[in-house]
Amino acid sequence: MPFIDYNTTPFGFDPAAYDVIIVGAGAAGILLAVELTRKHTRVLLVEAGHFTEDQDRQVLNEVEQTGKTVTTAVWGRKRAIGGTTIAWGGQSLPFGPIDFEKRSWVANSGWPLAYEELEPYYVAANRFMNIDELDYEDDILRLLKMKRPGFDEKELHHHFSKWAPEPDFRKMYEGYLLANVTVLYNAVLTRLHDDGQSMITGLTITNFRQEQMRIHAPTVILATGGIEANRTLLNQRQLAGDGPARFSEWLGKCFMEHPCIEVGDVLTDHPWRLQKNFNTHIRNHRKYSIRFSLAAEAQRQRRLLNGSASILFQYDNEKHDPYLEVKQFLRQGRKISLKRLPVHHLKALGLGAASLALHHFIYKHKSHPKLIMMMEQEPIEDSYIGLSAEKDRFGLPRAAMHWKITPNTWRTVVHLSRMAKTEIEKGGFGKVALYDHIDEQEPAWANYLSDVNHHMGGTRMSTTAAEGIVDTDLRVWGFSNLFLCSTSVFPTGSHSNPTLTLLALAQRLANKLSTT
Repeated sequence: MPFIDYNTTPFGFDPAAYDVIIVGAGAAGILLAVELTRKHTRVLLVEAGHFTEDQDRQVLNEVEQTGKTVTTAVWGRKRAIGGTTIAWGGQSLPFGPIDFEKRSWVANSGWPLAYEELEPYYVAANRFMNIDELDYEDDILRLLKMKRPGFDEKELHHHFSKWAPEPDFRKMYEGYLLANVTVLYNAVLTRLHDDGQSMITGLTITNFRQEQMRIHAPTVILATGGIEANRTLLNQRQLAGDGPARFSEWLGKCFMEHPCIEVGDVLTDHPWRLQKNFNTHIRNHRKYSIRFSLAAEAQRQRRLLNGSASILFQYDNEKHDPYLEVKQFLRQGRKISLKRLPVHHLKALGLGAASLALHHFIYKHKSHPKLIMMMEQEPIEDSYIGLSAEKDRFGLPRAAMHWKITPNTWRTVVHLSRMAKTEIEKGGFGKVALYDHIDEQEPAWANYLSDVNHHMGGTRMSTTAAEGIVDTDLRVWGFSNLFLCSTSVFPTGSHSNPTLTLLALAQRLANKLSTT
């Protein structure tokens, strides 16, 4: 089936040709299109971008910001076929059981969906990403022939994250999409139409020449990014006035990111041992990273949020990273030019090649180990997405964001930093020199936290319409044929990269739609 450029090619829409219309050809949209067509559902996939990111399309991501700056709000989001998968690393790590629980010490926590209900779909999501089905702990330890570092398991949970061999979903599934899915690109959703009761009856799609068409909608899935999903429903509520598209007062509230921070240096006399235990490992052409997160028991006892730490091995000048030369040599057979390398790189090349070829881990000689963290953000109503008075070229109000982090995140940062320091030093891996500002009394703590392009929340999943925007089947409350498959539906965000959990939700939705 064709990829149709709506800017240049007339689209003769046949209302009887499609069962499901998916808006957004990012990670979730591509998975849904593939899985639904595999089950004989006819799909139209609509994408605002084209095959690469560019200024004309990225400018549609511009936002107004009044809170802490989200640096990834514009260029972190990709309006292109493949969405942000054209730029991400492909990291896979599921949420844990505690992340789905109602926690009395975490405001607005608790998913209406149990971990056990999503667990089998995590396996399917990994399969879709061409990631192995090993668990994230013992299976990988055995594969890598590693031992645990001896951390106190009541405090820190030692585990791995996996990486997709090919993170770009467009590259992975372009052939399948061409054969099985109609993809309409350069096509911007500018209006949802409803019947005044509980049905979406159509969509207005506009190209970049301001030409429009209305498409009949049997079932609609909004599979856009976290910010755009909020903006779409907020604009629909504004367009509908007092009609049936009045969503819960929760719409736009509890926007979340994963606040990240570098907390200190790891000083060691045994860099090989440190990196063998904590740097990235590669086995069977697959990459595994080591992370250690707060144990559920520690979270409960100390009333902490979730969070994870890892050790980043970096050079002051990343342009002169000898590991990149080793990687090119071993994976691509590229000849290393010894003449242009500094003398100290020769030893680095030898050690790096040996670590990869013989021991299957990345060794970065004379790098500087940094202790870094990715934290859960407490979902609060004062962290939100609304609409700006400024409009885009299609006449739609831009998103207005107010990102706010509570002190609970900082308290968790300080505790996790101290615990990581204790356990790393207890294991004899080195000394951890925490920065002076890693202190609960630090008045400017929020300035040290940064975003990481993990936009979540605002259209939270809920048990009742009054408590959120979508139900446990991702159906938008008040509509029988409108679904929202986005990280925006997350009630809480854990510390894990959100894409795998989004893909698991998409697998579950595809299964439900194909069996009803």
